[in-house]
Amino acid sequence: MKRLTYIILLAVILASCTKGKKTYDEIGESGLTTRTENLKQNLLAYEEQGAMLGQMYATAEGIGWQADSCHSDLNEVTGDRPTVIGYELAGIESGRKQNIDGIDTMLIRRTAIEFMHTQGLAVMLWTAPYPGDNALEKGSAANERLKAWTLKIARFLGSLHDGYGIKLPTLVYLYPAGTGKWYDRLSAKDYRKLYAQTVSWLRDEGETTNAVFGFSNAAVTATAEEFVERCPEDHVCCMQLMWISSDADSYAHNLQSMARQLSAYCSSAMKPFGIYTGLKGLGDDEEFWTKSLLPVVEQCRLSYLMLGRNHGDFTQADFCGPYPGNKTTGNFMRLYNSNRIIMARKLNGLWLKRENS
Repeated sequence: MKRLTYIILLAVILASCTKGKKTYDEIGESGLTTRTENLKQNLLAYEEQGAMLGQMYATAEGIGWQADSCHSDLNEVTGDRPTVIGYELAGIESGRKQNIDGIDTMLIRRTAIEFMHTQGLAVMLWTAPYPGDNALEKGSAANERLKAWTLKIARFLGSLHDGYGIKLPTLVYLYPAGTGKWYDRLSAKDYRKLYAQTVSWLRDEGETTNAVFGFSNAAVTATAEEFVERCPEDHVCCMQLMWISSDADSYAHNLQSMARQLSAYCSSAMKPFGIYTGLKGLGDDEEFWTKSLLPVVEQCRLSYLMLGRNHGDFTQADFCGPYPGNKTTGNFMRLYNSNRIIMARKLNGLWLKRENS
């Protein structure tokens, strides 16, 4: 009798411990998970508070290390965790074990899922490989190949979930423009058609429910209108300016000029705006952060600032952001200490529904 009583009591305790825990993701009216819907709304609202700061592969690699989940160069420098982490998906569609940057696919998945604990912004770029001629012609070999690739990307995005089945909300940039890839040779009309077709595959056939889509461009243009000429308006929630330069003299002027224009454009269009840039090619410019980026952060409405990747050993370092021992770290701290910069200590509620939304 005592044994039966113990078994019943244990069952009651176990039931009470699991009561209320969700094993699935709630789907909102748009067909996205509710957390993804909230992310889409909050990206614009967060611009009022400042720019989230992070880095490409921030917790997957850095200078002198790789695959250490407790590590990031930004954390080592500031004592704070990044609120934005970026990943390149190209390579996943082909079934490769590594993406085109040499990062293991399993490492991307693991660190992205671990990043869920911060409830920050996960940025995914898909620099899709060339599928062959006539990629926009429905039923062509190239079109079918691209569709198959897209569905593999959909499966990967759907696999980014925790033990309860809660998926990681992601901001996905399909076909980053201005990088000299095959889709840059398409007309603006055909580029928009390609983008819309891919989004349809992801949503309708790939059942992707945890992604919002943005337009990313690395082109150097004279005006914001030229920059967004190829922008697929119906599917874009966020603009991203990709800017890597080896010309230190013109870098600050050009970046700030374009950022001001795009910030104004995106504010009027009610679209969030982010920047992906860094020290790449500029060496140890000890005033880089305050000279080039602090004015942008403080004068423009900006959802996020994502630095390019850090990788390699200390003797052959290839870096876009600061790391321990780098000459720019002191200057970087002035950027970090701006009240317009948001890292983990300031981040709150990016995936939560706002009362006034």
